[in-house]
Parts: sequence; C-alpha cells; structure tokens
Amino acid sequence: MGLTEQLGHPDPRQREAAARRVALRVWEPEAEEAIGASLVRAAGAETEPGALAAQLDALPAVEAGLTDGDLHRLGLVRSDSPVLARLLARAGRLQISAPVRPSGAATLAVVRCLRGAPRTGLWLRTPDGAWTVLERIELYGRAADRLDSGCTGRVLLSGPGARGLGEWERLDADPRPRECVRGLRAPDPRVRALAAAGAADAAGAAGTGGTGGTGGTGGAAGTGGAAAPVVDPEAGRMLCAALARAAVAETDPAALESELAALLGLAPFLGPPHLALLHALDAATLPARPRTYLDALLWPGRAG
Repeated sequence: MGLTEQLGHPDPRQREAAARRVALRVWEPEAEEAIGASLVRAAGAETEPGALAAQLDALPAVEAGLTDGDLHRLGLVRSDSPVLARLLARAGRLQISAPVRPSGAATLAVVRCLRGAPRTGLWLRTPDGAWTVLERIELYGRAADRLDSGCTGRVLLSGPGARGLGEWERLDADPRPRECVRGLRAPDPRVRALAAAGAADAAGAAGTGGTGGTGGTGGAAGTGGAAAPVVDPEAGRMLCAALARAAVAETDPAALESELAALLGLAPFLGPPHLALLHALDAATLPARPRTYLDALLWPGRAG
C-alpha cells in the first residue's frame, strides 16, 4: 500500500502512521505534490484527534508541494492549528488598497489579503526588495492577530520599506525559500547555483533580526525592518530538503559547490532525511572544495 493510499485508509491508526512517515525522508517534487494534496484531503476530513495532529504536523515536510488553494481550503476548516497558521503566514501576500499615510515613524495602510494569512510580527518584502514589519492589524476597528485571504483591514507597517508604498503595490511574506526551491529545480546549472547562493544568503540573515512574531518568519516588532528576516526552522528544513535533493542529482561542479556551501550555512536545520540523501554522494569523486563541504556536513566533529 502506497503512502497516499494509506493516508486515506479507513483505520485511523493507519492514517496516523502514514502521516508520521511523511517527515522521515526527502521526497521528489512530484511525490511532494501528491503527498501534500493527500495530506490536505485527509486533514480536512479527519475525525480522530491523533491522526489529525500527525497530518497537520506533517504538512511542513511537503510545504514546497502545497498550493495556495490547498492551504486556503484547509485553513477554512482547521483555523485553530498553529502549524497551519505558520504555513499560511509564510504564504502571505497583501495588496495596498488606498494611499498610505505616515504615523510617526511607521506607516498606516489599508490592505487586502490576496493569499495566505499574514500575522502581526511578520516581515514583508516590498516590490523594490526592501523589508517592512507588520506591526498591527485592525479589522472593523478591532485589533486582530491575522488577516485572512480575501479580507481587507488597516495595518501599521514599520521600517524604511513601508515608506513610499503606492496604491495597488503588493507585499509578500519572505518569498526567498520558495524562490530558492523553484530555482534549484531549474534545468540551467547557473540558475541552480544562484538559487543555492540565495539560500545561503537567507541563512546568513540569521542573527540580523529577532525571531519574534507569530508568523514564524518574522523579526521582532520594532526592529525597523531594515535587515532581512531570519529564516525560521520550518523554512530552513524546506531549503535543506531542496538543496540536498539538488546536490545528489547535480552534474555541474560549480552548482554542486554552491549547494553544499548553502547546506553548511543551514546546518542547524539539517536532519536525518537530508543527511541520508547526502550519504549517497561519493566524496572520492568530488573536487577538493565540494569534498571539504561534504565532509563538514556528514562528519561535523572531524578535525580538518
């Protein structure tokens, strides 16, 4: 019985066991999409608490394969799930719906949520690549902690990235992990190398901001939004899966070097499934620098 079939098994113990299997390995993109769709269907219909918890906990392991529609549909019936709230926050996209106006050092704006469910504390990227922090959300005159897809609300944005925003411009929750995952699947090795470098840059942002914010990819409110946000653990693991998958299939030495270097930068997020993939690489056939990176990943305590 395949994993997707087991996720729909009539026995809830089988469904729970299948969900727990999802996080035990790195899946190919096509399998990731199929498993993600099956998890969404299972979690949307689940009645047994243990199986439901396992299904929701498994979603970040196939996050790159989840569609906006999957997240939206599941959010309608599982709005109380903290795991799903983080996924929806990372998928967030807002559109400015009226002229913005300054409010002290911050900026007030009316926005419509086009995708996901951004939360207070979330970092958002502006069209020109600057960063801003979603400090406050108001719905119908009352404070709210999130803005759901299709809703319009008033928000307070902090930081230089909020200045000069124009009507109809869009703000995206940190898009770097998704952009890197897409780039690592590109047929052109130069694109893969650039995507890996982008993942390394995202990892290098750790320590430039706080880890605050209920959205997961946020910096602490009041940080000014000048630095890029910290990659959160779930997004870090998604990047590790994409990089490890790319590295074991890589045929271009420069791209392989970039992929392994990025994995070193994301080492705090590496887990057994990623390392199991990397063990498939034959270190003896690698050029000196990628071999050094691979050794550091597989045997971090080894001197030299």
